[in-house]
Amino acid sequence: MLKRNICASFVIASTVVVGAGRAQANDATSLIGGAILGGIIVNEVNKNKQRQQQQQQQLLQQQRNTTVQRSSVSSSQREANRQVQQALNYFGYNVGTADGVLGSNSRSGIRRYQADMGYSVDGYLDPHERDFLLNSHQRAMAGGNVAPYNQIVATQGYAGLLRTYRNEQLGIATPGTQTAASAVPMPVPAPTQPEPVSTRADTASTALPTFGVSAAQKSMRDQCDQVNVRTAANGGLSAPGKITDPAFALNEQFCLARMQAMSDTTRIEATIPNMSQGQIETQCDGLAQAIAPQIVAIDSAPAAQVIDATRAFLDASGQPLDQLVASGKVCLGAGYRADNAEMALASAVLLSAAGQGGYAEMVSHQLRDGFGAQVASPQVAASWMQVALSSSPVLGQTPERLAVLKATSGGIVPVFPTASGN
Repeated sequence: MLKRNICASFVIASTVVVGAGRAQANDATSLIGGAILGGIIVNEVNKNKQRQQQQQQQLLQQQRNTTVQRSSVSSSQREANRQVQQALNYFGYNVGTADGVLGSNSRSGIRRYQADMGYSVDGYLDPHERDFLLNSHQRAMAGGNVAPYNQIVATQGYAGLLRTYRNEQLGIATPGTQTAASAVPMPVPAPTQPEPVSTRADTASTALPTFGVSAAQKSMRDQCDQVNVRTAANGGLSAPGKITDPAFALNEQFCLARMQAMSDTTRIEATIPNMSQGQIETQCDGLAQAIAPQIVAIDSAPAAQVIDATRAFLDASGQPLDQLVASGKVCLGAGYRADNAEMALASAVLLSAAGQGGYAEMVSHQLRDGFGAQVASPQVAASWMQVALSSSPVLGQTPERLAVLKATSGGIVPVFPTASGN
């Protein structure tokens, strides 16, 4: 009943207005309608995508109509294109001569750049993608030859340097850029003798004082920072066929997918003019509350059982599937960005139940390490990983990444020989 009241309060406070009669008639519909961004994200993304496509079509038509007569605008556009080509060449996405004409080679290079950064791959740069590329080029020209960036270039090339810049934009620290201060021994105060304390004669044992200090929660951000340091020291990611530490290789894959999820969220948020990051995260907190009752036993129940329960809840909500998926994608990255394991877990479960089974990988990683669950559960994590591996790829699940997941996921659960030998 308490959870029901909390969720009802959230619906009232939501930006989406749900009729009282409908709310009483269908609690699931009003709940999910209030908790999952109310369609704002989907509508704004679609509107902005349509506007971008119209602008691109108009630009292409203008370019076709001005092949003979060159104006000052076309000259400035050519110079802007030339800067893009120079930046692409610098970071290893070779497009040939920087002539200011974005032809097939340039479009191919842009697609490689977009795929590497986790953007939508269409061969056309939106303002965010263009600004990041050009700003990164200027930054690399100014300071790419200083430590630790020169080491990254030496081991991963200039494309690795660009990925590092992207990681920093997402809040992932680069090893060596923040040197920890040397530990300075602090003066230890001389021990003082405690004042005598009279004890009751009938006390059977000494009572220890308690101060109600809560145990520190595990941090996904801290774990990935540590993983990144070790990966850099190893000279790169664990590769298929060369895995010596399966658990660490899985951690690397988790951090890669986490980074991709944050990148997806950042890209979508950039197209939403009417909502701030804080407003979106507030909405996503509501999503976590809405999904929480469906995943209360996630650390002990099989993946199929949790997915079925969540799917039934989503079906009862009456919300369009594309709205649910878009909301889940936004809130997944928002959860990782805020280091909110519960929000991220709820979003990944929602996506898995909405037909995006590849996101079950994130549920598996979090359950394996106990992020967002009461306890770590390697056995249950294995069932979620199997869902992911049998679904369509998401979150940059390239063939190489999937090969690592397949090679290491067998190590999630220990396998013991049976007496029968079967």
